[in-house]
Amino acid sequence: MFKNLTIVLLIFCLATKSISQEVKFGKISKDELLEKEYINDKSASAAILYKHRNTYLTLSNGNAELVTEVHERIKIYDKAGFDYATEEISLFKNRNDNEQVRKIKAVTYNLENNKIVATELQKEGIFKTEASYYYNQVKFTLPNVKEGSVIEFSYKINSPFIWNIDEFRFQYDIPVKYMKAELRTPKGFEYKQTFKGYINVYPKTYKKLDNRIGMEVVVNEYYVNNMPAMKEEGYVDNIYNYRSGVLFELVSVEYPGYFKSYSRSWSDVAKTIGSSDDYKNQLDKTNSFDDEIDDLIDAKGSDMDKLKSIFEYVKNNITWNGIDGKYFYNGLKKTLKEKKGNSADVNLLLVAMLRYAGIDANPVIISTKDNLIPLFPTIDRLNYVLAYAVVGDKKYFMDATEEYSNLNILPLKDYNWKGILIDNNKKVWKQIDILSPGISSNMYSLDIALNEDGTQEGVCRSRYDKHSALRFRKNYKNQDMDIYLSEMESNYSDIEIDNYEVKNADVYEGMVSESFEFYKDYGADVINNDFYLKPLSFLSISENPFKSEKREYPIDFGYPFKEIYMVNIKIPEGYQVKYLPSVKIISLPDNLGVFKYNISTLGGKISLMVNFEINSASISPLYYPYLKEFFNQVVTKQSEQLVLSKV
Repeated sequence: MFKNLTIVLLIFCLATKSISQEVKFGKISKDELLEKEYINDKSASAAILYKHRNTYLTLSNGNAELVTEVHERIKIYDKAGFDYATEEISLFKNRNDNEQVRKIKAVTYNLENNKIVATELQKEGIFKTEASYYYNQVKFTLPNVKEGSVIEFSYKINSPFIWNIDEFRFQYDIPVKYMKAELRTPKGFEYKQTFKGYINVYPKTYKKLDNRIGMEVVVNEYYVNNMPAMKEEGYVDNIYNYRSGVLFELVSVEYPGYFKSYSRSWSDVAKTIGSSDDYKNQLDKTNSFDDEIDDLIDAKGSDMDKLKSIFEYVKNNITWNGIDGKYFYNGLKKTLKEKKGNSADVNLLLVAMLRYAGIDANPVIISTKDNLIPLFPTIDRLNYVLAYAVVGDKKYFMDATEEYSNLNILPLKDYNWKGILIDNNKKVWKQIDILSPGISSNMYSLDIALNEDGTQEGVCRSRYDKHSALRFRKNYKNQDMDIYLSEMESNYSDIEIDNYEVKNADVYEGMVSESFEFYKDYGADVINNDFYLKPLSFLSISENPFKSEKREYPIDFGYPFKEIYMVNIKIPEGYQVKYLPSVKIISLPDNLGVFKYNISTLGGKISLMVNFEINSASISPLYYPYLKEFFNQVVTKQSEQLVLSKV
């Protein structure tokens, strides 16, 4: 904790020493091109040498625009850094307007025969696509990039959405040598700043006259020197939640004779969305599906039966078009006609059908994991809608966009923070908890016959439920079985698989079961007529997924799980147990996880029972040292070999 505080204070002190000279586009030095590594992080494949972002308001023909100017220079050290030669610019849009990017300029610099050679990006190398319903994307890749190149680009974004200032991001997965970010807002426009990440960058704030709009503005300048990279590791929900940056929320506007507050609670956000035409009027236009829903529920008895029937109907008949949204893309009528829509079309249709059937159902608006965690009440940070129903005293969350989801078994992207309930009928608009995923149980049964030549053969049976079953079904669907089994054989230490069978993988309810026969060439090492083998065979964990010395953000497993392994090994004729691994229990603090290893021998068989549990979907980084050591011990234990010798 104190070490992190020291880093924060050091960066803050360095940041307050403003670098006065302006870095001009094209003024590249030979020293930059000759640089072989980043001095503060020699593992970096690239580094941001300089970045300047300037965001301000301007007036043109009586219309206000939010302008953002970007100038960035990146050093490429090796081939792994080539990815940073591609820039992707996201441009927000709504039904009425959109952002535009202009004045794109991009150049690659190389040192050839001791001379600096510049290669410019041509217009045909710039591509614009529709990334989603809410965003366009402009993308370009710098030409002639080599190891040692320096690339540089600049552009300007003009936005009609003057209230929405994009996050100022200070930290990336490569280090930043120097950055200056500047925000100018008219005096009287009060913005709340919310800092994110583990290294805060505080602004230098002052007032000045801005001739572009003819009024006094408040200037916030942020300086960054030698910001370390925060690289993405395994088991993370969204790394951008934890990288250093600052978010802006418009709180109020005040000038002589006028005051308006924009400060919102989550209830205010829910009311605003609930008052939109989609939620206030369109959601209950049930004449689009009267006949279909009547036929669907006529023969059903209880509300629970109706809920399941309608949920299944929407999942089986309406296809998600891959676009997220909290508002209709097509609307109820068109969605039913085309059998396709965005996430709001699909799940709001589900809500509408449930309401028609007399079930207490409402929308819940969320931000998915890939859309970051909303750190303050905001409409813009919410991008998705779930269906929510109450039957009796039980709550059910549903996402019909996912073929294999079930009641309260949502796609993992949906488990992000909380939800915003919109119940216009009862006038309830509030923040609610999304039910956490329950523990998924996986069971593995392994019957092994060890042959005298050290080979193994036997049968493996597995069973998966809840989110483990959902993951299996998604991965298994539409697989080329030859490729699928070949990859499976490779992942399982090059075993040979025969008579592979899966049951219940093409539905969304119940457990999935899997079984196959296997043959393993190197089932045991033969040394001086003794057999050395791992009791868990190809099911053992061979590597610790947590390798970093420290971790500053939570470990996200997606869902808690319990894995049970039951292994029976038949001892070959003429052999006996010479060494048997010891029984062991390894625990995480605060009941976060446990590993139990129990092995015994009886007659001509060895029996192993392993219980491996992670009891929380997300674990705080405070527990990372314990978690890393926990997995170290699990890997070590599973690597232990039992020894058989001739009688």
